[in-house]
Amino acid sequence: MKLNLRQNYKAYLLFGYAFLLLVHFLIKDRIFPLSILFYASPMPILILVGLVLLVICFRRKKIRISLIIVCGILIALWFKNDYQTTKPVSNKESSKVLFWNLAKRDQLPIDVLKESVANYQPDILAFVEAPKEILTNFEALKLELPDYNFEVLGGAMLIAAKGNITLLDFVYEDDIQTSAVLKITLRHKSVKMMISDATSNLLVDKKVPLGHILNLANQNQVDYIVGDFNIPYESAFFDLYKENFESFHSCNDGFTATWPMGIPLLELDHVWLSKKHKPIVLKKEYSNASDHALIIAEYL
Repeated sequence: MKLNLRQNYKAYLLFGYAFLLLVHFLIKDRIFPLSILFYASPMPILILVGLVLLVICFRRKKIRISLIIVCGILIALWFKNDYQTTKPVSNKESSKVLFWNLAKRDQLPIDVLKESVANYQPDILAFVEAPKEILTNFEALKLELPDYNFEVLGGAMLIAAKGNITLLDFVYEDDIQTSAVLKITLRHKSVKMMISDATSNLLVDKKVPLGHILNLANQNQVDYIVGDFNIPYESAFFDLYKENFESFHSCNDGFTATWPMGIPLLELDHVWLSKKHKPIVLKKEYSNASDHALIIAEYL
């Protein structure tokens, strides 16, 4: 038996790889706990595993050719779906929102924020994973950004806007999700926005937090949702979002991935815009202040 396993290990590896492809493209995260495999095998990982198998099985001509074809298709699909080129058209009527998962750093990254605000002039700044422990320099940040009103929210969230901020609804579900619905009164208009932070715990069926976030957004008829959803754009659970909202996925400038540290692995942070608005472009900035990308969404 041990001899047979040793002789057929390549066949088992190929079978396992075929199953990963099946999960990624067809099953996705519809079935828990198979969804864990889906989240753990984004396209770059599938490509890397395929290339490793190509080396292992290189002497088998039919398998070698098959793996070359599969890897070539995966690479083409990866660039087609996850690399976007968007040239925004300047519009004075557009609005911008900056969102960033601060990843529970030691303190607020004032220098990075000051530079990003100067470059993009966003109307609203929204942050998650900003617990009280990192707000030691909060007053210094307010002095550096005097044009913004700041509000510290529950669930380690922080909001700033060039206008008045009104908290309309707040939901905290331990190890599930945290969401805040706000009305922001800007100089030229008012918007309803929602900030969400879904759990990263792979042992939680993501259908639950994603459903709760969408229900809250629909109930409050928000203009857009920004947040760390901790699942990729390809998730089956985003299909329902597309009925009333539009993702900035296709409006990215570069790779759509937002984690980790500029490596194009996973698109975890998202902006979903109500269909009464029009997305223009999604920009990203990376720094050592967080392993998540700082994103700036511009829309009409």
